[in-house]
Amino acid sequence: MRTMRRTVLLLGLAVTGCAPDLRTDYPFDGQVNTGPLVEVSPQEDGSSVTLIDATNKSSLVFFDIDEGRELKADEAFDTNAWDLAFQRYTVTMNGGGGNPTGTVRVAVLKDASWDALTSAPAEGYQQDASEPVFSGVEGGWYSYDLVKHRLVPRDELLYVVQSSAGQFFKLRMLSYYDSAGTPARLSFRYQPLPAPSVLTAALPAP
Repeated sequence: MRTMRRTVLLLGLAVTGCAPDLRTDYPFDGQVNTGPLVEVSPQEDGSSVTLIDATNKSSLVFFDIDEGRELKADEAFDTNAWDLAFQRYTVTMNGGGGNPTGTVRVAVLKDASWDALTSAPAEGYQQDASEPVFSGVEGGWYSYDLVKHRLVPRDELLYVVQSSAGQFFKLRMLSYYDSAGTPARLSFRYQPLPAPSVLTAALPAP
């Protein structure tokens, strides 16, 4: 059963939409980072800023947003407690195409203020399908500068994640590059939200 579940999960995560080829920006040399793949920095306002090292093209970084930590692959498969997975610029969720047995859902809010969003919306939640929600809904979480060959997060998009534990978090992508300019070291900000008083069913997958 575990082998079958792992096969389905990996097949689902392999399905991604069109995205720019960033090899000219940062040619991967096969080296694997031996340091932490997830670094979470709590902020004074109750939010957290997370840095994900997704530079390895051949592996996924699993993140448990409820506990604010990385889950290694074996733990992610065994517990099914991961919420988001990162591989270069691709972000998938533990639900739908990312994993049919997962319950994570995500709502995408356009032009929503971070400070004004004080509780989770009651509707608009989706799961991944042939294309991840983070890549396909409202044009995806990034735009691509064809002149500078750089990926730029879209500040107007705010995500609300309903986690594998049923909790809610608002999330905004901050950068595809770290402070040294290294690509595929993504950062995002997230913060818990109160649940809506009434929660509607998920929308059809995109």
